[in-house]
Amino acid sequence: MCSPTPAERARTLLRGRLPGLLFLDDVTVPLPVRHGTDRAGRPLLLVPAAGGLRATLRSRGPAAPGGVLRVDDVPPSADAPSLGQARASGRLHPVDPDASTAAALEFAASNPLPSLLGVGTDAVLYRLDVTGVHLLTDGGGGPLDVAAYAAAGPDPLHEAERDLLLDLADHHRDELEPWFRAALASAGVDAERPRAARLDRYGFTVDTGRPRRRWVRLDFGRPLDTVEELAELLHPVLFHPHVS
Repeated sequence: MCSPTPAERARTLLRGRLPGLLFLDDVTVPLPVRHGTDRAGRPLLLVPAAGGLRATLRSRGPAAPGGVLRVDDVPPSADAPSLGQARASGRLHPVDPDASTAAALEFAASNPLPSLLGVGTDAVLYRLDVTGVHLLTDGGGGPLDVAAYAAAGPDPLHEAERDLLLDLADHHRDELEPWFRAALASAGVDAERPRAARLDRYGFTVDTGRPRRRWVRLDFGRPLDTVEELAELLHPVLFHPHVS
């Protein structure tokens, strides 16, 4: 059975597409931040040049403040399982002006905010040099190997997950249900009205509607890198059910 590793889940959550909260060492209230990540998964914070966060960070003087970026998953529906909560901790350093353009491009690759155009005038970038990563889930979780986190990649389908699941539910329920039932039956799981609750590059998480074994993974034959590959994989199921 394939599913995203904890490191991949953390990279997906921290990528920048979900709301983030910054906890500073000596500030009791978490601060909402706009963030992205660089190629190694290090968070980049987009900080307004004249805002309160910038003043707070500059008040620390030359010492790099310690901070924790926390991102909670936002499941595609209220009853879908959560990927958990990711936390990256370390020291915050302002990105050198000479490196700000390259950093902004890396930020944009993970989270293309229009306000990145203001870097250097209306905004500055801070990089969190990661010394620790945690992933907390309903099943527990804990610290991750920082090198494994840096080597992992975010799920390429995560950004489109909600829209894809809505489209499949609205337009292809009649084709998917028998396909899911047959796949579940081969695994010894009985489900009358199975539905896709989550989607990632490795497969579906299916809601069986049963109190026991409610969430079951159905794997793709290989990891997918694009929405187009998903469409190609599902085409026989959705449009030629007799071929599947």
